[in-house]
Amino acid sequence: MIDKLTGAIILDNENIVLNSEMTPETFMSTSLYKGGMVDNKYFLKDTEEINGKSFSLTLFFNNEKLKEVHLSEVINGLSWNNWTEDEEIAKKKSHDQWLLTILGKESYRCSWGQCRICI
Repeated sequence: MIDKLTGAIILDNENIVLNSEMTPETFMSTSLYKGGMVDNKYFLKDTEEINGKSFSLTLFFNNEKLKEVHLSEVINGLSWNNWTEDEEIAKKKSHDQWLLTILGKESYRCSWGQCRICI
């Protein structure tokens, strides 16, 4: 789930909260960390469920705090080998609908920052 007030992301199958207070050390103590943080960014090796959808996540740390979390829906059978612009447009629509269902209409502003839709 995504907390509308704080912007915290709570993973469905873990007792892990991703929020602006998370440090790299805190993250590395979770079951999500499998090694391999590079330049203050970490690509999760496993997909994670958030509000019933599977996502790949990338975490970005700056000044010892979590600054960004990028979510990309995992769609079975879709990869860079069979990527098309139409598939990417459909994926964006799915992302936008998911955010609308969870957070309501934009602006997606939280107490510590904002969610934004990438085009």
